[in-house]
Amino acid sequence: MDFLARHDDLIDLVHESIIVHSADGLILAWNSASEALYGWSKGEAVGKTLEDIFGPVGETKTRPLRDQLRAEGRGHIEMCRRTRDGATRLVEITWAGGGLDGSAGEIVETGRDVTESRAAGDALRKSEHRYRNLFQAMAASFWELDFSPVGELLYLKKKSGLVDNFERYFAENPGFVRELMRETRVVDVNDQTVTLFGRGDKAEMLGTVEPFWPETSTHIYAAAVLSAIGGKLNYSAQTMLRTIEGREFPALFTACYPPDTFNKGTLLVGVIDMSREIEAQRRAAQMQSDMAHAARVSMLGELAASIAHEVNQPLAAISANAEAGLRWLDRDIPDLREVKALTSRIAADSRRAASIIGRIRAMASGSKVESVPVSMNDMISDAAIFLRSEIQKRDVRVSLSLSSGLPMLLGDKVQLQQVIVNLAMNALQAMGGDQSARRVLVLRTRSIESRVVLEVEDNGPGIHPDHLATLFDSFFTTRPDGMGMGLAIARSIVQGAGGTIVAENREGGGARFTVSLPAI
Repeated sequence: MDFLARHDDLIDLVHESIIVHSADGLILAWNSASEALYGWSKGEAVGKTLEDIFGPVGETKTRPLRDQLRAEGRGHIEMCRRTRDGATRLVEITWAGGGLDGSAGEIVETGRDVTESRAAGDALRKSEHRYRNLFQAMAASFWELDFSPVGELLYLKKKSGLVDNFERYFAENPGFVRELMRETRVVDVNDQTVTLFGRGDKAEMLGTVEPFWPETSTHIYAAAVLSAIGGKLNYSAQTMLRTIEGREFPALFTACYPPDTFNKGTLLVGVIDMSREIEAQRRAAQMQSDMAHAARVSMLGELAASIAHEVNQPLAAISANAEAGLRWLDRDIPDLREVKALTSRIAADSRRAASIIGRIRAMASGSKVESVPVSMNDMISDAAIFLRSEIQKRDVRVSLSLSSGLPMLLGDKVQLQQVIVNLAMNALQAMGGDQSARRVLVLRTRSIESRVVLEVEDNGPGIHPDHLATLFDSFFTTRPDGMGMGLAIARSIVQGAGGTIVAENREGGGARFTVSLPAI
């Protein structure tokens, strides 16, 4: 006790609780840290027993400590103790035999409050348990990656002074991006990843990520790295990935960079197999193409009169020229120059008839035609000839405002002509019920930047505002005898050629359809 009296100030400097008590629990010393932890002052605690302060229930749990102390001269335990205000604290307690002055029978207890740290540890374990369950239970493929070697490589490259722009450097040096892949290590994967990428053995996947990335997808990995070093929280893109056995498949790739883990070099990646979705889209597109083809064949019936008229024109000319040629030959002195001129006309008219029939067969065949350079103005001129009978029957004046020097387009001439015919026919039909004296169809072309623009205008009643949003939908029509496929087909053809088509009402009445296509 003389030692404690002399060094009372000394034990007050210790941050852990120090309680010195006799073998029967009488408290001999109580430092400032004990006051802070339990709430009783030194004056209140010294002279009382541990049971007086902490209660008999709590002190029964010190029996293992006493057993350890007798056997080993030292004991350690975690136990709950009540504080003066009735709260409960989890305390890590150590007992050592003998007092501070070495006298027998005195026990020195040190105590450390571990309530918050144990609670935080329990919460962390529960969080990790939930994370692990989610990691394994998700239907998507999940990867936990060690990204820290990549960060070191980028740091060294930047420090060398040879790289001032990683985006440009990655584009110019794909081999360096592949090196970054080889430095990205797989820490863990879930069961779905083993099923999707592996052969049932998780261990063979815990290496580098480089084998899972085809050369064609290198730029996607580079973009993910740029997002990471750019401070973004995540990155997502559709790309091609590769299984261990070399099968490539379309996938939705997502990388997440939460600051709390990314700063430690940990990266979480998710992958969803898009094979079924892509195949479904392909089938849907094929179905739409088949329906469009069927509709094109059906629409030929509506244009039968115009087609017959156009074919009859060259046939009639061939017949007339042939008869005239025969008459020149039947003369006493045949005029061979006239016969030669008439024969040339017959050949030209036959080629014209063959061209018309060829276009009709191409529309009906459904066979793929390779894209070739075509002139928008020439296609409009051909379409105007094709629709001549409809234009005359409906008493419509056609105004062609065709810009000279238009660049060429790359596309299927027959299909693009079909777009022009569909839009012109829509305009002619829209003006059919209009009793105004002047019905005007305007076909206008111009060049805007690197695109060729076609505008088809009429001065009919215009488009009802409620119909603008659904005008290009399949089977939408405002005519009792319409199929509702013309504009849907037109949009499909235009989009397939990399262009756009929009509809709007003109100021002063009528409608305008604008087609924009990329120039060569």
